[in-house]
Amino acid sequence: MKYKYIIEGLDCPNCAMKLSQNMKKIDGITDAKINFLTEKLTVESEISEGELYALLVKCAKDFDRGVEIHK
Repeated sequence: MKYKYIIEGLDCPNCAMKLSQNMKKIDGITDAKINFLTEKLTVESEISEGELYALLVKCAKDFDRGVEIHK
């Protein structure tokens, strides 16, 4: 399934690329893309949405405590 979120707090496009690469390493996520300019995160995964959201938030906070993900 494809899920879309708002992601805030990234400082640069390079950070967005690195964070999306980290998200792709999570088991069950097949793709993750962050559009830095529009602050949109698109994730493809077979994980339930609740579990996926928790994993994405943890990944973002581990990357940078100032990054927030919103449904």
